[in-house]
Amino acid sequence: MTTPCFIVTGYNNVRIYDVEKIRLEAIKHFDARVVLVTERKNPGDEQMADEVIEVSFHPPEGQAGLSTILQRLAQAGLSPIGILPFSDRGVPMGARLATCFNLPGATVHQALAGLDKRIFRMLDSRAASHPAGYRVVSSLRVNDAGSLVQEVDRLGGKAFIKPAQEGNSRGCRVITHRDECAAVWAELSPYHAGGIIVESLIEGASEFSWDYVAGRQWITEKRTTDGAYRAEYQQIVPASLPAADQAMLQAAGDHMRHLVSVENGAWHNEIFLLPGETAAVETNMRPAGMHIWDLARLSYEDFNPWLLWLRWATEGKADPAPLKQRAFSGIRMLRARRAGQLTHLPDVHALAGEQGLSLHHAHFSVAPGDTLSDTLQCNADFIGFIMLSHPDYALLAHGLDALADAIEAAVGID
Repeated sequence: MTTPCFIVTGYNNVRIYDVEKIRLEAIKHFDARVVLVTERKNPGDEQMADEVIEVSFHPPEGQAGLSTILQRLAQAGLSPIGILPFSDRGVPMGARLATCFNLPGATVHQALAGLDKRIFRMLDSRAASHPAGYRVVSSLRVNDAGSLVQEVDRLGGKAFIKPAQEGNSRGCRVITHRDECAAVWAELSPYHAGGIIVESLIEGASEFSWDYVAGRQWITEKRTTDGAYRAEYQQIVPASLPAADQAMLQAAGDHMRHLVSVENGAWHNEIFLLPGETAAVETNMRPAGMHIWDLARLSYEDFNPWLLWLRWATEGKADPAPLKQRAFSGIRMLRARRAGQLTHLPDVHALAGEQGLSLHHAHFSVAPGDTLSDTLQCNADFIGFIMLSHPDYALLAHGLDALADAIEAAVGID
């Protein structure tokens, strides 16, 4: 007799804490274990999953990885009842496992768009139709500094450059002049093998994501740092938008989903919004990061996205019922205001109390003695975060600003 299990393929950045949430729901509602398949086992993984299997996620090595997983499952007496692709690099392996066990999920071919941004751009450029107001973004792979200069010149002297197979804003850069190209190309050398793409720079846009799980969907408002690098520092669920903008973003997000795979159960499609226009940033075939699903659980009544995803993984059924809002919820990332050695961290709950704010959650990812940088190159460079919830959007946004300012000012740095 075998034991039922869910298989989670990978986790981005430090999101092992979300694997623990999946495990709790799996035990409570399915009496099932959780198997984590990862490229590199990290300390703590085995405390968050019942079984940890280490394999390569490189697509050409997929069959060998699948064989290893099947062998380990057999040895442990585990039988998969659902597959949960949870990292960009783990999406193709998740599709391979879903196909192998005849479980809900995207096909292996479809899943490649969740890893390689070039595939999505190709699908978008060749689409027979697009939603009203949807702008197709110019995108080209470049193989050396010379071709980068040529493409920047073709785009009018400005461009956005990023690795084709990375997430978490790693390697994303704005180019404002052709003279920057040589230095930027050298800086991105760790990503050359996976491909580098150059896209038209969209300026003056607001950023949002179309988030989806098992038929339920919502729009998340994003805030991103300015300057040469791009890192997301704030998310609010749901976005507060005029009806016309809401409809445009929903149409764009659903268009992106249909371009790739309607069989996939979770989406985090990132979208630019300009006056009367939308444009796709990128598609992600897995749950949103930065606690967006946790924010949605706070903001909507009787909504548990983690449990919905598990049910979808076993049944493949989508329920498009609208969500009933009860609040706005937001997360704000915290930054070091100057470089140096961290000497002390403030009492966040006390600072929240002084401002009359009800703090839902706070976390620091640094400790006294750590060396801090004031340069944010990607989402992993923040020193912590706060989460608040409030029925009023304006009061929530003000609270996030005020509390973040107070905490950052109180962080001791020598």
